Amino acid sequence: MAAVATTSGAMTAGAFYKIATISGTTVWPTGYAVGDIVVGDTAKTFSSTNSAYPITTSEMLDVNEFSIAFKSDEIETTTLSDSVKKFRKGKTDMSGSVKGINTVSIMKTAGSALNRFLRIVNLSATYSGTLSTVDGSDLIGVFYLQKDAVTTGETEAYMVAQIELFGYNLGAAVANAQSWDSSIRVIGSDPIVYFQAN
Repeated sequence: MAAVATTSGAMTAGAFYKIATISGTTVWPTGYAVGDIVVGDTAKTFSSTNSAYPITTSEMLDVNEFSIAFKSDEIETTTLSDSVKKFRKGKTDMSGSVKGINTVSIMKTAGSALNRFLRIVNLSATYSGTLSTVDGSDLIGVFYLQKDAVTTGETEAYMVAQIELFGYNLGAAVANAQSWDSSIRVIGSDPIVYFQAN
């Protein structure tokens, strides 16, 4: 994500942005909040009072599965006069996991899932190397529920959220694809699910 918010020019269609400032509802419709991740609309123009941080996206090519669950607390509100217990819905907890295959060509890349836990060094044939420190940058997850941006009449569906990974596995076994998995949690604004018509 860019360190400086964009304050002029039109949005790039389909690009992701993190809202920095909001004034009125001309650029950001009612309901959006500072910190929300939004999808670019070329009809919208940035200003100093309606700005956003551009997000550079790259696909995590080693991920082959994800799962996300939502659960709300059950808060009892029963009083002595009630014959049946009463409850209200509390805060929603989102937990999930991502799974992938340990592929060396991806593991060695700065910003990989491995690099979010360990420093990595890429050595040349003569053993000169470049060290990548642990990547602590913002991690924005775009979780596709249906990915089809081409077929007319289809709807692309995806959830966008700022997340953190809380695990990684390394290991080896004969005749077995080496996999990794991690629990994930939302650490930024509340997730948003987008439905994009083709």
